[in-house]
Amino acid sequence: MEKELTNTKIENYSNYLGIDLAYFLRGGFWLILSMVIVTIGGIFLSALFAKLLSKEVFGQYSFLMSILGFCGLAALPGMSQAVTQAAAENKDAFFKKAILTTAKWSTLGSVILVLTSAYYYFAGNPNLSTAILLAAIVFPISAAGSFYNAFLTGKKKFKLVSIYGTLAQLASIGATAIALLKFPSLVAVSLFSVWSTAIINVILTLLTLRHVANKDSDDKLLRLGFHLSFSQIFTIFADYLDRFLVPIILGFTNNAVYSFAILIPMQIHGFLKVFTTLGQPKVAELGSKNLKRGLVFKSFQLEIIVIAIVAAYIIAAPTIFKILYPGYTEEAVVLSQIFSVSLLYYPGNVLALLFLRERQTKPVYQINVLYAFSTITALTILVPTFGLIGAVLAKIIVRFLQAGTQIYLFKRYLKGG
Repeated sequence: MEKELTNTKIENYSNYLGIDLAYFLRGGFWLILSMVIVTIGGIFLSALFAKLLSKEVFGQYSFLMSILGFCGLAALPGMSQAVTQAAAENKDAFFKKAILTTAKWSTLGSVILVLTSAYYYFAGNPNLSTAILLAAIVFPISAAGSFYNAFLTGKKKFKLVSIYGTLAQLASIGATAIALLKFPSLVAVSLFSVWSTAIINVILTLLTLRHVANKDSDDKLLRLGFHLSFSQIFTIFADYLDRFLVPIILGFTNNAVYSFAILIPMQIHGFLKVFTTLGQPKVAELGSKNLKRGLVFKSFQLEIIVIAIVAAYIIAAPTIFKILYPGYTEEAVVLSQIFSVSLLYYPGNVLALLFLRERQTKPVYQINVLYAFSTITALTILVPTFGLIGAVLAKIIVRFLQAGTQIYLFKRYLKGG
């Protein structure tokens, strides 16, 4: 009786809010639990970095992680969305095809890393050179094994998404923490961090392959994965441009300050992805009649949540830094507070799910190209002119421009649809 009463209340709230509340509570519970555990672990690890590594060394480590993120271009980053879409449509064999395709393409990332390693070796920085070379060796393995969560998300196996995602993150966090405590050097910390990620990705991918239930695939989704990946070339380059310009122009010490300034806001950004992660399988099921209106309403709901989160962080930031990163309090707190405003753009991503659902690659390209062009322009002007605050302001300006573009293209598609 009590269970039926609870279900009735959930159904009533679902009708009132205009969402499948039971679905989001069931799936969201596991994803949010995973995010909370990983965030706590990440905060613990970042506190160790702040305490045990000098700003110069941490600046180099952060630079290495940025290089790896940039090389992710070769790992077909848009393929994960295609994997989720395929799993939601019960085209399970696409998962294997995506793994093999990504393994082949990601070797280009290894080539880039080897060349970068050689550059820093001849530039007189053997530690950074060695760290990059060790990452190059394992890069294709790590990249090809990164789609397990995308597949499980499409299958709505959110409990497994949570468990596997948590295991992967905690394995990397634990290995990196051991290196920081026992072997606090750039090479050792980088080795433990990057190789532990590759190893756990392989294990979790093998476990996920057991959930492949049929041999159906779709070459259109493979093309969609390539389109989405290629459309992100300029976007990812733009996303990482600040991580390159800051250390190159302002030095590795300033890069450490910038890294800590954006650290928690970027973790909040990762938390917000829970909403679009949960939303994509539901969007794939919706008919065209209810899709467009529903996305507008859900985007508005998410914006209210994001405003509250940003306001809370701005208030709490000084205390957070004083406790966790006392060595960065004076330099990074205000930058972090300002940077958090950029999160207000995020609900526009909900509207962009329409283009994925309708296989519309043109607006995706338009959004990404404009975002990349504006980011490159803003950063190349503001970073040399204003330093770290210039990097922060550039990111805010561009994110709001991106949101405006998504809204404009969404409305234009509605008029033409």
